[in-house]
Amino acid sequence: MDEPDDREKTQESKGEKPTSRQLRERLGGPPQAAVEEHGKRQARGRKVAQALQEGPRTVPEVARATGLPPHQVLWHIMSMKKYGKVVEGEEEDGYLRYGLKEKES
Repeated sequence: MDEPDDREKTQESKGEKPTSRQLRERLGGPPQAAVEEHGKRQARGRKVAQALQEGPRTVPEVARATGLPPHQVLWHIMSMKKYGKVVEGEEEDGYLRYGLKEKES
């Protein structure tokens, strides 16, 4: 780990926090394992979104279509719902159907 430069020492003595760039340079960026896991999570999210493009589906239906475990599908659907990308539909056999929110023009 590199030592802070004079500018960073001055910032810290004034109670200022180092910038993101300075921290990345000092610490060497995020761990490779974290970067790889982030990429995998994004790929799973894309698979879920692609499955929902075919129409509203339940979590088990999306899991079968994508090959992902239901708990991961549910996590992605809830994340998409939180950010307004997915809407709940009708209930079928105890499961809600989820669909992609139509884009407003």
